[in-house]
Amino acid sequence: MRARDDFDDLRAERDMPAHYRNEPNRFAGLWKQIALGIIVGYGVLGIVSAVAWMVIARLMLGDVSITLP
Repeated sequence: MRARDDFDDLRAERDMPAHYRNEPNRFAGLWKQIALGIIVGYGVLGIVSAVAWMVIARLMLGDVSITLP
């Protein structure tokens, strides 16, 4: 009696076509993702910059002191 392999039920999948049928629609929503990335990135950089400038302003005014060991 032959032992059953894990490979007995494997099937070959069909090859994917080399080119897509509807080529113009391939990147249809990409511009929305790029625009959203630019807007969100700009907003986050603005918030980080504002926080950094507030910390620098407090350091310059002397409200916060940094002590080194």
